[in-house]
Amino acid sequence: MRLPSRDAAEPLYCAMLSLRAVALFALAAFTLSTAASAAAEPDYEKIFQGRDGCFELFDLTRNKMIVRTSDKLCAERSSPCSTFKVPLSLMAFDAKIWKDEKEPILWDGTQYERDAWNGPQTPASWMSNSVVWVSQGITTQLGMERVKGYLKSFGFGNEDMSGGLTRAWLMSSLAISPDEQIAFWKKLWREKLPVSKHAFAMTMTITRIEKSENGWTLHGKTGSGSTGEKDPGDETGYQLGWFVGHIQRGDREYLFVTRVSDREKGITHGPAGWTAREISKEILRKLELY
Repeated sequence: MRLPSRDAAEPLYCAMLSLRAVALFALAAFTLSTAASAAAEPDYEKIFQGRDGCFELFDLTRNKMIVRTSDKLCAERSSPCSTFKVPLSLMAFDAKIWKDEKEPILWDGTQYERDAWNGPQTPASWMSNSVVWVSQGITTQLGMERVKGYLKSFGFGNEDMSGGLTRAWLMSSLAISPDEQIAFWKKLWREKLPVSKHAFAMTMTITRIEKSENGWTLHGKTGSGSTGEKDPGDETGYQLGWFVGHIQRGDREYLFVTRVSDREKGITHGPAGWTAREISKEILRKLELY
């Protein structure tokens, strides 16, 4: 048998080497990807520690839901608590109640349990310190019909203000699900709501929280509420906590929401919204997104 010359065989040999290299590279990439995914997948049950919890992560760039931990809980409505300050900020700036994030807001001298509420505020301090009396001043100034009109145009939850102009969002009539929070924040960050450009810009400014060590910029808002008395004789009281937000690094951009309700005694300490915020950060770190 006559063997092909080296010159004739070399192209075939090189092609075989190239195909082998491609196959090995693909296998290695798949293995690394699989290992990374396995390492990044959080143990949600362990993280929620016995609480009723929902976490959602939405990829804004790909317009796709990435994580939704519970079909039932993520679709279930509850009071928005202080996450209502985000749509309320849009209303206040759109209605020109405030000019910018430094606008002085006068305090009437009423004393509150939270020291941060006892003094003049700005839109920025109102958002960061979650000052309820400022929110109540905005809704009173806007009036019921205007607030209801904004909520309808935003599609914010059940849009129900029957609980009162100064109380509806505080464990009362207004309710929203985690799914609906994502839908609202998607319209916020894509500026698809019927408010001014200035209202969008100012709301994004005052919801900015920090930049992580890994370069992720975090915007968000906590919300905390409770019902009933948390004592040994009460089986109905519980705490509710939210953290809804946006993270971005370069061209990677995500929305997320965490909601927890503490139906067991003694597992949430401090405002439940703070618990939801820490849970969110823990999950995002495990997903290598913070």
